[in-house]
Amino acid sequence: MLVKRPLAPELSWFPQARFGMFIHFGLYALLGRGEWVMYQERIPREIYEKLMRRFNPRRFDAETWVRTAVRAGARYITVTAKHHDGFCLFDSALTDYKITRTPFGRDLIGELITACHRHDMRIILYYSQPDWHHPNFVNRPGAFKDWPEPRPGDAPDWPRYLRYCHGQVEELCTRYGRIDGIWFDGSHKSEAEWQGRRLYRLIKRHQPHAVVNDRAGYGDFFTPERRLSAAAAAAGYMVEACQSVCQDAWGYKRDARLFSAHYLIESLVRMAAAGGNYLLNIGPAPDGSLPPEQVRRLLDVGAWLRAHGDAIYGTAGCPLREESDDMLYTVRGNRLFLHLLRWPVGDAVLLRRLRYSPRRAFLLKTHAPLRVEAQKDGILLRGLPSLPPDAAVNVIEMRFDGPANKVLLSAPRAPRRRPLIFVPGAPLTLSASDATCAGFGTKGTQIVVRTLREATVRLVREAETYLTNWSKPEQRAFWWIECPRPMRCQVAVEMACPAPYAGSTFTVRVGGQTLRGTVPATRDERHFRRVRLGVISLPAGVHRLCLAPERLQYGYVFANVRCVVMKPCPQMHHKLLRR
Repeated sequence: MLVKRPLAPELSWFPQARFGMFIHFGLYALLGRGEWVMYQERIPREIYEKLMRRFNPRRFDAETWVRTAVRAGARYITVTAKHHDGFCLFDSALTDYKITRTPFGRDLIGELITACHRHDMRIILYYSQPDWHHPNFVNRPGAFKDWPEPRPGDAPDWPRYLRYCHGQVEELCTRYGRIDGIWFDGSHKSEAEWQGRRLYRLIKRHQPHAVVNDRAGYGDFFTPERRLSAAAAAAGYMVEACQSVCQDAWGYKRDARLFSAHYLIESLVRMAAAGGNYLLNIGPAPDGSLPPEQVRRLLDVGAWLRAHGDAIYGTAGCPLREESDDMLYTVRGNRLFLHLLRWPVGDAVLLRRLRYSPRRAFLLKTHAPLRVEAQKDGILLRGLPSLPPDAAVNVIEMRFDGPANKVLLSAPRAPRRRPLIFVPGAPLTLSASDATCAGFGTKGTQIVVRTLREATVRLVREAETYLTNWSKPEQRAFWWIECPRPMRCQVAVEMACPAPYAGSTFTVRVGGQTLRGTVPATRDERHFRRVRLGVISLPAGVHRLCLAPERLQYGYVFANVRCVVMKPCPQMHHKLLRR
């Protein structure tokens, strides 16, 4: 299990907060080219660590950082205690590669936590398990976030590095009083490699009310990055989507391209309506000050929240029950909030998802009343002004006599796919487009169907589909098949996976039987090979065939799957037919 469901009662503060401010800060700010500059430019460890001699964020002021979060409407702060470059913004006893050994000489994390406590601001500490500096970290060539080649001074020792990593997490949980969460960032390795469950228990032992994200392989919430994801929230999981004000980086970048406040507010609304949180990042300048243009974006969000916060904080989302992609709902008690991401072309909106009329409706920002009319095809709200009161997202509040979450019609259920049927003559091919996919990977990802066009010398084949985006064993694909009579079948899977990611194991289960296979190495992720698994015996009737990863070679990559092929054994030939 990657994320626990439902969220524990002692963590209820987290979904009620809905909006947080993310801060990426470290040595990389001195170079002004983003937080991945050491890796992207292959800066040697001994050169990069010399940045410590220059690191002196003299304009850092914990009060300013926290007050900015308050003015932005954030209810918690998440800050990088250690990023992938391995440099610590806290006074760890386990390393000298830390801020208290720089000209600055102070524990930035400690000061920020103290300021958060003064302002009753929740504080979550980001901790990167990947470490480009530590000599004991075990890097695998080709793995995401791992250093790509051996370096002088490396002494790979995984147990020793884990002791360091777990020890630093325990320091963060025990040296500063109350903290409200740990935010890991090592999704490219497995829970077993990070010992994610052990880390989770360690954190909860010291900070029972602290939230833990999914990126050590076990936690309380999913963390989609630079994208919004409603599916996991609709399935009952806690989700926090993170985005940066800067389009190109999370850490400080000179001349950065910024997102508009309109886009950021709309993203916040979409996540709240899905039932999730929104974590918006800012990258402080090398001197510790907050870039004014980025602050302005945060304050624009804060201004919108001051007028519309009732529709965000403490609300429940209504995923899959929206009126349209641009008309979304949140709910709290007897209050239902309709978020208009696009202003209507007329002076009224028709709502088709309501079971009955509200007793009153009004624009949340101006409190201007709207007329409510029950019509044959829905509830009509009349009296909208010709211009929207807010330049970004507008909200209509509706009041009911009872719980407003009972007012919305239930989300329609997806129909079950019709089974594929064997009849004499040919093998049964279970294509990607026929699959039903389930489960979530790291960051709340889902298996998706993509289209492949293969060109040959003589022809271009018709578009084919394949399943991709597998990242965890919790994800699976299944098909319904029907056997008109008892039969034995050879089973094979067509897969693509470039080296070095090949070697993962998987299972195919059907009719109470299990076949196992190993992912082969292919030329690239779009050239497929057939993996023969063995023979199964199926009685007459409908069966569910399930394909799922078992062990991932690289912790976050499985394979692309084009199809499962079931070939009747010679003594019992049958052909494919759809019911």
